[in-house]
Order: sequence, then structure tokens, then C-alpha cells
Amino acid sequence: MELFSFCDANTPLLLSASDSGLFLHPVRNERFGHPFLLCSGYKNGFSGCIYNDSLYYVYINKENSLLLRRLHESTLLFRSDSTDAVTYRAPQLVPLGNTLLLFYFEEEHGSYRLKLRVPLSGSEPALPEAFQTAFPKLPTLSLQTTDRYLYLFLTAGKTTVSYRYSLADSFEALCTESELLSGLRLPWECEKKQLEQGLMQAIHLSEQQQNLLTEKEQKMQLAEAKLLELSSEAERANTLLSKTSYTLQSTEAQLAECEQKRFKTAQELEQTSLLLERAKTQYNELMQVAEQYRQEALKWYGKFTDRH
Repeated sequence: MELFSFCDANTPLLLSASDSGLFLHPVRNERFGHPFLLCSGYKNGFSGCIYNDSLYYVYINKENSLLLRRLHESTLLFRSDSTDAVTYRAPQLVPLGNTLLLFYFEEEHGSYRLKLRVPLSGSEPALPEAFQTAFPKLPTLSLQTTDRYLYLFLTAGKTTVSYRYSLADSFEALCTESELLSGLRLPWECEKKQLEQGLMQAIHLSEQQQNLLTEKEQKMQLAEAKLLELSSEAERANTLLSKTSYTLQSTEAQLAECEQKRFKTAQELEQTSLLLERAKTQYNELMQVAEQYRQEALKWYGKFTDRH
């Protein structure tokens, strides 16, 4: 008998599997009650997970068919029948985001191939080439999930192939191709190497950004120095303009003062000219009077000399 435990909405679930079928053991008063039959015809390969708050489980029945069911429902969600040449081995059911994934191996003529199905939609995503190899012995598939990624570790003999899978980016190898073929590195070592490479890239990018920032700061300093120089030149130009304006105002004041003096001098010259004209007129008048007096004097002189 095999036992499988789950927790559905904070409720513990216990399932058991045997040749007679799959059984659910209900919980009553914190004790597991008498089991009741979920399905008959169970052979092997049970795998289950909590998806959308419900327990989904997959198994291989005695007819070698691969079946998917949900707890408390009788409807069969997925079925894949084997053939005379192909049978199913080691199914694993795992949720990733809002998708339910089903991994299993197909055994054909003594070789094993890994398969991936989305059973609720019926799609079959493509696996990477490293997973499509036909293995002579049944490999071991280990699955680990996070919020965004599903990590797959496929071990065949001494070789471990490791990949990371996401619904958006598909499969991404955690090791280089040579490392996958040699099998010399463990999966977590490959992951560590990828993280180190990512860290080095981040450091290199940070250095580039720092160099760009330094170059930008230098350009800013040059721009600030040029701006300061232009500001000083503008200040000197303003000072010179102020001085020139003051000189211009002073010159205009001096010109106005000179104009006033010139006008005053012109008035004085005009007055002096009038005085000169008056003086000439008076002089001429006096000369005329003097000439009359001289003529009169000559007359009297002549008379006086004639008598003697």
C-alpha cells in the first residue's frame, strides 16, 4: 500500500493506493476515518497536487491508460490509452501559475522518452532537444516549482540535465551544452554559475552606467563652468553698459549745458552788436557835431585873420 498526504483549503487529505484501487481517508475530529473508494483498477504511477483549491490526481490503471481526475468528481478530465508498442511510466502532475502540467515517460521497445501535456487544454508544449533523447533506462525526473518557474532535473546514469521552464519564456538551459553532455556539473552549480554570470553582467552594466554618469557629470561641470563664464561676461557687459549709459547721460547733460551757454553767448553777442551799433551811431553824430564846430571855428578864425 502507498500513502499520499495533501492539504486542501487547510484540510488534511490522506489517500492510499493498492491493487484494489485508490482510497480517500476522511478526517473526523482530527482522526482519519474509514476510507472510501475513489476509483478502482489502479495499477501504479499515482501523482497529485492542489490546483485551484482542489486536489487533482493522475495514475495509470490496469489497462495501462493514463487518467486524470479531480477529487469529489466522477468526471474523467483526461485519458490517454497505451498501445501494444507504447506504455506509460512515472507520471508527475505539477501546477505552474494558472496552468496544470503533466509529465510522463513513454516506453517503446525498451527505450524511454519524456512527454509533456497540458491535460486540461489538450495541448502538448515542445520539449527541448536534450529532453527528447531516447534513454535506454528509465531516467529520474525531479520537479521543483516557484511562483514563476518550474525547475526540471532529469538524471540518466551519471548525467543530469537541468532546465528552467516558464509559461512565457519556455525552456531555458541552466548549463551550457558542453556541461550538459559531460554531466560534470550539478544542477545547482549550473544555476550558481548563471547567477554569477548575471551578477558579472549586472556589475559590468553598473560600471557602464557609472562611466556614463561620470561622463555626464563632467559634461555638466563643463556646462556649469561655461555658464559661469558667460554669466561673468554678461555681468561685465552689464557693468560696461551701465557705465556707457552714465557717460551718455553725462554727455547729453554737458551738451545741453553747452547749448544753453551757446544760446546765452549768442544773446550776449547780439546785445553787444546792438551796443556797438549804438556807439557807432553816437560816434558818427558826435563827429558830425565836431565837424560843425570845426567849420564854425575855421570861419571865426578866418574872420579874425582878415581883420588883422
